[in-house]
Amino acid sequence: MRHKPGRKRPSQRKAKSLERFLRDDDGSFTIEAVIWMPIFAIILALIFNISMVFFTESQLLRIVQDANRAFSLGRLDDTTATENYITNALAYLDTTVAVTTTLDGGIISTVLNVPAVDLMPMSFMRDQFRDIAITVRSQQLVEF
Repeated sequence: MRHKPGRKRPSQRKAKSLERFLRDDDGSFTIEAVIWMPIFAIILALIFNISMVFFTESQLLRIVQDANRAFSLGRLDDTTATENYITNALAYLDTTVAVTTTLDGGIISTVLNVPAVDLMPMSFMRDQFRDIAITVRSQQLVEF
């Protein structure tokens, strides 16, 4: 096989391609992305878990305030009925809730405690939050 003048030999073309490949930095970001991706995923999962705890805490506060308001208007008979109302409203959480309602001097006070790990939808990094409890307090003047 004769070599035509002006055309490079196959071995020369391969060497040039290899040199271009080694000098080219296109796609170099993918290695860094692969290294950083698990860290971003961990941070995202942690943010999701904690944001769901805060979201559920706002729901807990609403339920406690509704119960205190119902007791203050006479819709619920006593502190035990108020505690039962709150416990039944939170049955969907499938967790241990500690509810205490008191009536003192015309003020209804309710304190609700829930373990933070029971409010996290993902089982990711729960051990770090095992000893943290979410406490919701609400007071209402008696109106009846």
